[in-house]
Amino acid sequence: MGSLTRLALLAGVLALTATACGNSKDSGSPLPGLGPAVQPSQSPGDAPVLDQYTLRSDLLDLTALPAGFTALDDPPPGNAGGAGAKTDPAECAKVLAAIAVQVPGAAAQAAAQFGGMNFASVDIDAASYANGGAVRAFTTVQSLLTGCTKYSGTDADNTKVEFRLGGLNQPQAGDGSTAFQVRTTSDGITLYTDVSITLVGSTVVQIAYSDAKEPDPQQLSAMTAAQVRKLQGVAGP
Repeated sequence: MGSLTRLALLAGVLALTATACGNSKDSGSPLPGLGPAVQPSQSPGDAPVLDQYTLRSDLLDLTALPAGFTALDDPPPGNAGGAGAKTDPAECAKVLAAIAVQVPGAAAQAAAQFGGMNFASVDIDAASYANGGAVRAFTTVQSLLTGCTKYSGTDADNTKVEFRLGGLNQPQAGDGSTAFQVRTTSDGITLYTDVSITLVGSTVVQIAYSDAKEPDPQQLSAMTAAQVRKLQGVAGP
């Protein structure tokens, strides 16, 4: 779904809030720091997934998502997502973009998206790389975050949108994982997004869980663990 759709969801949150009470605002409290970059336990040597259909079948389905979600149409291949073409700093436009867009050269890429109640969404994208490229991609995506703890952009109507990014405490998963949170604010209304990025063999997978209220981080943990098991071909819920 990407951050462009998250901005559309934020517009919906603005409309809903204005109708309901007109007073739902982010407190602006500082977010946790990102902490040191995560180093994979070892350099995985698995062969990459070579086609998007196989990789797509390895992404989570509704059975692993929180209650109340429905499957949406898959985004088109190569959909950039992210905050849009213009942000300040400019490189922060790639935050929340698909892994394959942030780090070109994937052997295969796939994505799935789901919608829930009150503008909630879950977006999953994965990219598989040959010749150790997944480790490089995992490291590259992490390095982007440190310079984007606070940035701004505009939506389709040229309305200013502010982004704040901070750390998120999550269990380690796969061959290495990191997590962070993004708060997207416009006109005093905030959309909350929790994100995990995980290395599993030759694949890097990103899960972004957005809601009009702060998501339960345990739900992201459960989805991340289930996604790792599915990519590893391990049976289980």
